[in-house]
Amino acid sequence: MRKAGMNDKKTVSFGMALAIIFLPILVILLGGLVLRVGFLVPLMLATITASLLSIMAGFTWKEVEACIVNGVHRIIIVTCILFLVGTLIGVWIQAGVIPLFLYWGLKLLSPSMFLVSTVLICAVFSLMTGTSFGTIGTAGLALLGVGEALGFPTGLTAGAIVSGAYFGDKMSPVSDTTNLASGITGTNIFSHIGSMLYTTVPATLVALGLYWYLGLNYSGGAMPDLTPITDALSANFNRSFLLILPPIVLVILAVRGVPPLPTLVIAILVGVACAFIIQDGMTMKGMFKAATDGYAAHTGHPLVDKILSRGGLTSMSFVVFLLLIAMTLGGILEGTGALGVVVDRMTRSVTTPGGLILATLISCYLMTIGTGNGMLSIIVPARAFEKKFRDMGIQSRVLSRTLEDAVTLGIALVPYSMAAFFIVGVLKIDAMQYIPYAFVNWIVPIFSLIYGFTGFAIWKINKDAGNAPGNSPTESEA
Repeated sequence: MRKAGMNDKKTVSFGMALAIIFLPILVILLGGLVLRVGFLVPLMLATITASLLSIMAGFTWKEVEACIVNGVHRIIIVTCILFLVGTLIGVWIQAGVIPLFLYWGLKLLSPSMFLVSTVLICAVFSLMTGTSFGTIGTAGLALLGVGEALGFPTGLTAGAIVSGAYFGDKMSPVSDTTNLASGITGTNIFSHIGSMLYTTVPATLVALGLYWYLGLNYSGGAMPDLTPITDALSANFNRSFLLILPPIVLVILAVRGVPPLPTLVIAILVGVACAFIIQDGMTMKGMFKAATDGYAAHTGHPLVDKILSRGGLTSMSFVVFLLLIAMTLGGILEGTGALGVVVDRMTRSVTTPGGLILATLISCYLMTIGTGNGMLSIIVPARAFEKKFRDMGIQSRVLSRTLEDAVTLGIALVPYSMAAFFIVGVLKIDAMQYIPYAFVNWIVPIFSLIYGFTGFAIWKINKDAGNAPGNSPTESEA
């Protein structure tokens, strides 16, 4: 059921494209969310389903295999980052960095404002570093422990961590997604960030209100006695102002634009140095064990042991395994052109700014759900909708904003995505525990859609001035 396309490139019919996309997704959702058997086997079955459908559509096995290789090739650097983040967590716990943040978090954060503070702390850290992964694996991990000690549900705290981490990831000028969305659409990066303020700030304020309200349910009673926890931390870890050095180094390197891999390696080495300088009885063997298998806490306090026993390179092995299979499926969906066919069909009937924003959001979510890959989910809709935005006289910063409103935030809501695998692997929770509480991620696209249909913050291209959409045209409200 295929036909020759441009340059004799194989394409699939619209019906077959729908089958290639939605039948594998149905298999994943049925196994992962309905039967709750995890995502490993459902992902494998979905990949097999997509492969068989692709062959039925006229692709050879060699072509399907090439799609798989291309999909896996995209995550080589990401895999290295994941292993380094796992190593960093183990080393920073061994060094006392994360225990220090946990100690002072228990001392300074009030239960009534804990969730709000969690969002703001993670947002600031992620805004400075441009990485949600780094934020969740460091500040987020410490705040999760504070939340457990204060009696907050793990999923609720994790949702607040994800909201803050992805706020910063979306708005930071040093974030990869921020630069990709602005670059692929030809938008000045600061014009792009300024455009995102219109949807992200009000949505975050609404989310903070929800977190404050939910936090009241866990702060109305007597304050829990946290002394045994802080005593256990004091007895097992020396506290020193030097322990803030590794996070500071991480932030400085990220702000200066140093690539993620060398940044993480340097942050790990600084953590190792702090461990040998500050902590008693540190051995090279113990450090290698923490870096490889994670830190094994034996503080005498069960909750502290649970919070701190994590990290290590091997802790990311299962996450990487899941990611490889997910990207195999994503490679097939992209390589066969199925996603492109469906997205292209969606652009044909759009006639209003509101319909254009809606179609862009749906296309982004379709790509995100289909591939689990944030970068790919920005690139394909950007290319598909760029001309449509230009033809309707809408500035490119509206397109770039919509891409991030959907993809950068939505990727963490797909339980079998790269982002979700990382969050689950680091925080040791089920994806469906945090997803309902990641309020910022849910609310921002709602504002994007409202603006599309009301015309607010939908800036028009000043054609009289001869400005291309990638420049900074004179604004005029639609």
